[in-house]
Amino acid sequence: MPSTSLARAKIQAPRFRGGLIQREDLEQQLGDAMTSRRLVLLVAPAGYGKTAALSRQVQRLPAGCAAAWFTADEEDDLERLLSHLIEALEPLDPPWRLAPEALLELVAQGRLRETASALLGALEATDTANGVIVLDDLHAVADARVFEFLGHLLEGLPQNWTLVIATRVEPPLALGRWRARREIAEFDETALSFSRQEVRDLWRHATGHDDPERAERLLDRTQGWAAGLCLGLETSEGSAATAPKGVWHNRRHLFEYLASEVLEQLPGELQAFLLRCSLLAELTVPRCEQISGNPRAARLLEDIERRRLFVSVLDSEELTMRLHDLFRDFLEERLRRLHPEEVPGLLRLAAQGETDPVRRTLMYLRAGAWQEAQQGLADATADMLASDASAQVSRIIEQFPADIQAQSPLLAYARGLCAWPHYQYDAVRLAMGHAAAGFETMGRHNDAQRARAMQALATFFCGHMADARQLSQAVRAGPMDLETETLSELLDCWYEAYHGPVDGPGSRLAKVVDLLLQGGSAELWFRCQTRVNMLISRPGVTAQIQRLVHGARAAAGDGYWSLQANANLTEAWLFLWQGKTVELEGALQKIEDDSHWLGQPPGLRIRLLTLKVMYQLICDDRNAVRTTRDAIAAHAALLERSGEMALGYLAVAVRASAAIEDWPAVRMHLPAFNVDVGRENSSLQMFLSTFKAQLALQDGRVDEALATLRELATRSTVFDTNSLDATVRTRLALAELAHGSPAAAWRALEPLIERVSASGDVGQVLVTGLHGLTELSLAPWGDAASKEGLASLRRWVEIARRFKDGSQAQPRGSAVQDGGLSARELQVLALLAEGRSNKLIARALDLSPHTVKRHVARILDRLDLASRMQAAEWYAKRFGR
Repeated sequence: MPSTSLARAKIQAPRFRGGLIQREDLEQQLGDAMTSRRLVLLVAPAGYGKTAALSRQVQRLPAGCAAAWFTADEEDDLERLLSHLIEALEPLDPPWRLAPEALLELVAQGRLRETASALLGALEATDTANGVIVLDDLHAVADARVFEFLGHLLEGLPQNWTLVIATRVEPPLALGRWRARREIAEFDETALSFSRQEVRDLWRHATGHDDPERAERLLDRTQGWAAGLCLGLETSEGSAATAPKGVWHNRRHLFEYLASEVLEQLPGELQAFLLRCSLLAELTVPRCEQISGNPRAARLLEDIERRRLFVSVLDSEELTMRLHDLFRDFLEERLRRLHPEEVPGLLRLAAQGETDPVRRTLMYLRAGAWQEAQQGLADATADMLASDASAQVSRIIEQFPADIQAQSPLLAYARGLCAWPHYQYDAVRLAMGHAAAGFETMGRHNDAQRARAMQALATFFCGHMADARQLSQAVRAGPMDLETETLSELLDCWYEAYHGPVDGPGSRLAKVVDLLLQGGSAELWFRCQTRVNMLISRPGVTAQIQRLVHGARAAAGDGYWSLQANANLTEAWLFLWQGKTVELEGALQKIEDDSHWLGQPPGLRIRLLTLKVMYQLICDDRNAVRTTRDAIAAHAALLERSGEMALGYLAVAVRASAAIEDWPAVRMHLPAFNVDVGRENSSLQMFLSTFKAQLALQDGRVDEALATLRELATRSTVFDTNSLDATVRTRLALAELAHGSPAAAWRALEPLIERVSASGDVGQVLVTGLHGLTELSLAPWGDAASKEGLASLRRWVEIARRFKDGSQAQPRGSAVQDGGLSARELQVLALLAEGRSNKLIARALDLSPHTVKRHVARILDRLDLASRMQAAEWYAKRFGR
């Protein structure tokens, strides 16, 4: 999201001090249209008073009519327009059903219809009788996606909302449809031009006396063009009225007129000040002082306002003005003609004074200051990624010249970071390799080390473990900063997971968390959480995952929703592993809510599906397992095929099929693993061997199954990931029993029973499936099994049945009264019912407004309500307040 100051400047209707007269006919027509039509369109060249007319009308909207204003400029694309529009709607407290930030990610994925649908849902549920969205200066936007999005928005716009567009050219929208339905009101230059009577009224207002003859000449020369009228009245009374008729609609002649009759009549100091400040979108004292070098900026701005030099004033704690587009264009053109050598430096100064990192980078781009723009983006990337703005980073990268995009290590590093959350590990590997080489050439050795560490991790997840290890060892041979050392430890954690020792992942993960706690960014915490749940069955890992969850939540605070969601998901695996039924069920619902709130990001979604299918296996809900398994397989097919990630998730789907004895599904998917990818992944290969052994056992090839499973059991403890060892040992025990060897079967189970009894992490055996555990617990063991071991087996079955019973249980009695809301959500709802805004609720409960939005969304989802008003009514009925 942009900075608060930038958003305020672009989402405020400007105020025009003095000089405005009543235009009753236009204002009546415009006012009626803004409260009755789907679309109001003002299309006219510059200077026809579109902004002034709309600004005045917004101020005169009837009580109960909400308004959101956005002024576009040439830097705006769909992401920026949408982020500003979200900010403009903020005072209305729209009940968002997914995170506003998630809308930008939907845009990045090309899901514009879904984006519009989410916004439309919030508008429809907003508690207002009528609403108006004004998009001013839309001609400045070049992004075609903006108009596609607006087309979707218009299609579903609620009846009580109106979209108003002011532009110099007709927008590429399906206007014919709305014209045919008479749902559009259009105002062109004829409608916006001043009438004869309005020009006479304007003359009287400006000069204090009537002069119909001069007013008539002014009208004849300007044809009612608002900017020409203002110029004529701001300059000498006679010059405008006698100026050549064509001057007003010829850009070159108009600029010459502005030079001779306006700018050159000003004091030299004010002329120089205006020329240099024309590069700023908004004029404030500090920014004007910086770019002009004039310490008298405050007085000069007051002078500009006093002279009414084609400026509008924004509501702000400090004086903030915006130059009229025509006047700013004239001033900038003159600056570039008279002082071309100053422009790049002035743009750099303007960028330096910009607090919004995105706009600062774009201003550096405009200045051709490529190095500053690259560094500015690099400095902002980590926080933008943690705030789910990877799409915005990618679009800024695309605005650099092609040769710089191809050569820059800074941009390559940013591209690699953007690809990481999407599991595009081959893209990360290539980008980080490019970045490392470039940084080394520049002598930026710390940056090169950091890029190489990321390259090593991505190489590992592409399935090239030996190459990754070699890269990592080269990194460790040199100096490492905190981030590089953290990433190197993380790689070693994963390498030892597949190559031993058995306790390697636990000790390495402890070091990773220790380093993160020394000052890791929210984005780095996010990177280091990737799939660590796979290692949960290894000694010491559970405790470190708990530390990782606590640290990630502290780093996220009240923001960084993706980091919070991933922490919730990682903790849910702990609940599953520890057999905590109630906690796991609550966590699953919370993560479902998180996933919906974030717009169903694919990375989070597939990890949630993996957790759900394991829970469903424990509950022996075979229909649910089939549904979730198929969803996992579908998501896996969309992942990057050059890495082993797709095969890893497909293996989860095959494992689920085997656990519910859906052998046709197992046979269908096995050929997909006949590829070179994943050959170095010992865990994946061992799971594949387990599946084949189970098929052999199913086909009656018991000796073949036993040979495979016995060999696997010699290694499964050392390479245990995703409860591999529990799967191998329970399947081996079943095969030995089928072979008539209960003693051998018990020898296979005994190490597993001892380990689970010591750790209490029963989840690793529960996910092997209730049917198999039940069969083992009822087997004719004779003297082969110990009493304590059999008791453990039967206890596992009872825990699994409690999971199954819990998944089918009815809601607790109090849920009817409180709707299943948490204590915090009830607090938020109580304040909402009192009529408090999100900001006031946040202040009362010491929360961030974003967190309050999240609570409101959960309340509406839990209660199946559409609006804040409905929620307030629900609360009043139940609690009598």
